[in-house]
Amino acid sequence: MDTLLPKDTNESRVECFESFKKNRKEQSELFKAYESSLSETSERQAAKDLGVPRTTLQHWRKRKAKIDLSKEVVSFFESPEGTEFLHELVTALLFGMVQLGGCGIRLVRLVLELCHLDHFIGNSIGSLHKLNVKMEEDIVNYGNTEGKRLSKDMPSKKISTCDDETFHPTPCLVSIEPVSNFILTEQYSEKRDAASWSLAMKEGLKDLPVTVIQSTSDEGTGLLKYVEKELGIHHSPDLFHVQQELTRATSGPLNAKVRKATSEYQEASESTQKLTKRKENGSVSNKKKRHDLDKKLSESKINEERTKLNLEEATKRLTDTQEAKRALGEIYHPFNLKTGEAQTPEQVSLKLEEQFSIIKSVAMAAKLSENSFDRLEKAHRVFKGMVATLAFFWTTVKTYIADLGLTKELELLVIEVLIPAIYLEITAKKARNAEEKKLILAQSNDLFERLNATELWLQLEKEERLKIEKTAKNCAYLFQRSSSCVEGRNGYLSLRHHGLHKLSTRKLTVLTVLHNYFIKRPNGTTAAERFFEQKPKELFGVLLEQFPYPPRPAIKPHKLAA
Repeated sequence: MDTLLPKDTNESRVECFESFKKNRKEQSELFKAYESSLSETSERQAAKDLGVPRTTLQHWRKRKAKIDLSKEVVSFFESPEGTEFLHELVTALLFGMVQLGGCGIRLVRLVLELCHLDHFIGNSIGSLHKLNVKMEEDIVNYGNTEGKRLSKDMPSKKISTCDDETFHPTPCLVSIEPVSNFILTEQYSEKRDAASWSLAMKEGLKDLPVTVIQSTSDEGTGLLKYVEKELGIHHSPDLFHVQQELTRATSGPLNAKVRKATSEYQEASESTQKLTKRKENGSVSNKKKRHDLDKKLSESKINEERTKLNLEEATKRLTDTQEAKRALGEIYHPFNLKTGEAQTPEQVSLKLEEQFSIIKSVAMAAKLSENSFDRLEKAHRVFKGMVATLAFFWTTVKTYIADLGLTKELELLVIEVLIPAIYLEITAKKARNAEEKKLILAQSNDLFERLNATELWLQLEKEERLKIEKTAKNCAYLFQRSSSCVEGRNGYLSLRHHGLHKLSTRKLTVLTVLHNYFIKRPNGTTAAERFFEQKPKELFGVLLEQFPYPPRPAIKPHKLAA
């Protein structure tokens, strides 16, 4: 007797049968061996050699014969190769459609039915739900295990964070490292005060050899208190929220004035056209009435000209405000985007104040409401933090460069040429349109050409150049003026919450792990690979090794009755 089933041991026979019942891959291999041996031996002897009850093998044969599909298809899916294919297919469907795509289990069930694979796979809601729960648990375990493994060999680094809250409706605290786009923490909390942020960040940064030196976010009081008082690090205001506040203060009221001026001008123009047409027709014969008509026409033309000027003025006010708000984004950089020259905090402060003066003067001329002026002042107060961010940037950059121990000439070259070249290259990717991107890239390329034509740079060893370039890149990424990565993440979570009506703690963790370890940029890297600076194990491959083989379909009730 085969070692799989010891002689004359009913308990061992039952135990062996149960193991075959649970392991579908082994079932298919045994059944394949059984069918191959029937041409040379009897059923009883084949069952004895394989260590499987003969009745079990007969049941497998009957089950295969009853499948209402072509013999070739049935033979493939009942073979070990077909079983492996079904295993990979079901794993991929649940992973791609449910976990990544946000579809429901019913769509997976529908796909299996349309492909007639429900003859081989148990596709009831209950069985698919069990598999889906198992997959979510495996993904969560993968994230915990892989995060601990990678952090051990991770080089220590200083990082910035982008932080924000979203609501489902429970507050969800989200923090992302913007350079790698790695989610440090993403968890539900009863509150969003400083203490809650402290607990969430301690959990997210646990075992990570990183030091947070800067946080970019909105002006939330709890978050500000945590960053400035508990961590004692620099807080960088989000430029988007400044521009948004300016827009709320001016856009609606000024657009309303433009619409009103447009309506008044159209009415005046139509009145002038009617009076002119009436005069040209010569329908008024009375001298006094002609005189009155001429007077009305003259007054109408004056009114039309006045309303036209009002419309032009209202339109100009709106345009000037829009251009000033847009200019804030172009100005707020450590380097001039057109020339690549460094901008001091004082220079940027003067330019920002100049644009704000334009917006405020327009608001005063348009006689906007008190609420609008309150919003303007609220945005203006953040300018101080924006200027402080530039000061923090330049102070930190000088510290980073000083640590390299370079000569003064080489330090100057790095600060004036290399860092702005890298910064402009990064900024070009975020440009509003192709034309703007082209101009910024052209300036970046000019700086790189200037660097590569400098003898002082060319004389350096390759390893030293790479070391300097890495530090320069860290300096370029240091300036964070937006928390858009968190805003985008919040939008995605809101979408998933809308589809599921509720995100459980496990589901939220699954989404975090997928973002960090599976979603890739065009260069093929995951957020985890960029953050830990080493490649993690392939998530789907690990899941495939751990994921159980799909169960067979249950016998239908009408077949049981028959």
